[in-house]
Amino acid sequence: MNSIPNETKTPAESRRSFLKKAAAAAAVAGASSVLKTPVYGQSQAPSSGRVLGANDRINVAYVGVGKQGMAHARLQKQFAAENNIAQVAACDLYGKHLAEAQAFLGLDDARCFHDHRRLLERKDIDAVLVATVDNWHADVSIDALEAGKHVFCEKPMTRYLAEAFEVFEAVKRTGKVYVVGSQGCMDPKWRQAAEWIRSGKLGPLAWGQGSYCRNNKNNSEWTYPADPDANEQNLDWFRWLGRAPKIPFNPEHYFSWHKYYAYNSGIIGNLLPHRFLPLMLATGNPEFPRRVAATGTRKISTDREITDTTHLLAEFPSGLTLVVAGSTVNEQGLPDMLRGRKATLHFASSQNKVRLEPEAIFADDLEAEDFSDPQPAERIERLEKNWFDCIRDGKTPAANIELALRAQTVLCLAEMSERLGLTLFFDEKTRVIKTGEGQVLPPLSYDTVVPKLS
Repeated sequence: MNSIPNETKTPAESRRSFLKKAAAAAAVAGASSVLKTPVYGQSQAPSSGRVLGANDRINVAYVGVGKQGMAHARLQKQFAAENNIAQVAACDLYGKHLAEAQAFLGLDDARCFHDHRRLLERKDIDAVLVATVDNWHADVSIDALEAGKHVFCEKPMTRYLAEAFEVFEAVKRTGKVYVVGSQGCMDPKWRQAAEWIRSGKLGPLAWGQGSYCRNNKNNSEWTYPADPDANEQNLDWFRWLGRAPKIPFNPEHYFSWHKYYAYNSGIIGNLLPHRFLPLMLATGNPEFPRRVAATGTRKISTDREITDTTHLLAEFPSGLTLVVAGSTVNEQGLPDMLRGRKATLHFASSQNKVRLEPEAIFADDLEAEDFSDPQPAERIERLEKNWFDCIRDGKTPAANIELALRAQTVLCLAEMSERLGLTLFFDEKTRVIKTGEGQVLPPLSYDTVVPKLS
């Protein structure tokens, strides 16, 4: 934890004051204690849980059964026979959500929980789908892994960067199958791109681009009506807050939590993972970033803390730079592309199609190619099936922990850059974050005071 006080306890600091305090905190903590370097190659400790055969039924539980959690539950019920799964338990801090899930899944009271730790005590659960508020993603994922359960976690992987490394270490330690919910990773066009790139057809990668943009008619993205039935008697408010700042019961924060930094990073965490993970997968060699810079504004949608328009630049050690934009006030985005020395890849926006177009100077040596697959793009049920298949056969899932960690590092540094107004450098070996002036900064955490930019 940073030594900087919680933002609900002190007034906003100036940028200069923040840098001085952050540098001091980083020096005291030591870089290795801020982001512990994962140990690769160590033997994985055996974990509890059933050993599943190829034909065994997978028992699935759901932690968080609000809008997104129930979307997963409905899809998995639809394809339960095909995937050979049973939906055996549910957990939610809001009694009304839990009751709705109980009725839909046909569960008895003994399989419904308000505390995920009690759910995880059940030995008949093989896999857990995590669809909580973002600030609970890490804790629930790690607890589930340690209890011997496989995990599908909604994006983003975690709220903060240090937590992402903790989840990574838990996956490596337990050997369980972990998937982050970026369903585009299952689309064949990205895998075809990776094959072309690894075969050398594009030459060295130079830069790529993508976006996730939409436009809310009411100019209030992620604003949801507060359920009048919700109160402190049927909703465990302070447990829901978790490590976020403790504030009195606030239905607006509960139902429209996407609008507040205490619980998520806005566009960066909620929209950009859908573009960033597939783009990184398509490179054929996902990397940790070397340098990240991001800007964000909220001059159009002002009923929130998070930005309504975000632009991100991520430079990688190989020389590749990715440019990714996000907006909730205009739906015209950047076409998805990857550019190499010899050729450029053009991805269709809503179809599984990609075209390899040679650069003019290499047209005599390299032919244009087209790839097309009839299956629809961005299907959540395909990523869920991939998770179940990998639980049974031990293969690596599409949106796997290695890819998730690298993408989450970019996204967490982007939030930090956007909110602090800094370009940040990241050292893959030490996990140290520095400014362009060489100051070491601790990553943002639940205790960080973030000054308001002028």
